[in-house]
Amino acid sequence: MNILFTVIAILSLGYYGVVVAYAGFQASFSLFWLALSIVCGFLAFLFSLKRFRIFLKGLPLWVKVPVRTTIALGLLCFVVVEALIVFPMFRSPDADLDYLIVLGAQVKGETVSNSLRLRLDEAVSYLEEHEDTRVIVTGGKGPGEDISEAAAMRNYLVDKGIPENRIILERYASNTEENLSYSMSLIGNKEASVGIVTNDFHIFRSVSMARKLGMKHVTGLPAPSDGILKVNLTVREFFAVLKDKFLGNI
Repeated sequence: MNILFTVIAILSLGYYGVVVAYAGFQASFSLFWLALSIVCGFLAFLFSLKRFRIFLKGLPLWVKVPVRTTIALGLLCFVVVEALIVFPMFRSPDADLDYLIVLGAQVKGETVSNSLRLRLDEAVSYLEEHEDTRVIVTGGKGPGEDISEAAAMRNYLVDKGIPENRIILERYASNTEENLSYSMSLIGNKEASVGIVTNDFHIFRSVSMARKLGMKHVTGLPAPSDGILKVNLTVREFFAVLKDKFLGNI
């Protein structure tokens, strides 16, 4: 076990270094990998001690069984949820959707971030092939943003050749649930076919939330996510899914 924990500790610490070098110390969720490295390093040290291994063997079954069961169920939960997150990354969207909803993400001044650009480029590709589909860009104005995310997205789409009369703005949402519920109110028809455009790791939760809100014909349109941060984002999404399930959002 000490070898396994040592390997996990080294890989986690290495990935933490990669994330910080690439995105800075402020990178979301990066501290998880540092914490995992520390915990696994400590466990590796404990399992290297003969006295500790003897102590574990001497524990009664009424202690061993619940601990092992809890660990096994936790790992099973992680694998199942991660599978639910990963599989929709590779699905193709339905053809001839009535609407696309592009979920907002950070805007720097008036310039879309890389994550948001990837979503918008995916939307452009679909809109160019399906000229009857309209698009809702959704997101309010947050810290460090000179205009709303929706307005920045509208400007980007227009620059890419999408006619402005095909673009609907939703300027007030501040999170995914609001993105979807406010966009639904603009559509006004739960029978409309809708494609949700967001980064691939976010598709499962977004589509699940849309269905919970009452959208009857909804599918995901996965945009790429940053290759270096993909593992970080996909693991972070596990905890976001659990949170929204606990809160009843999905």
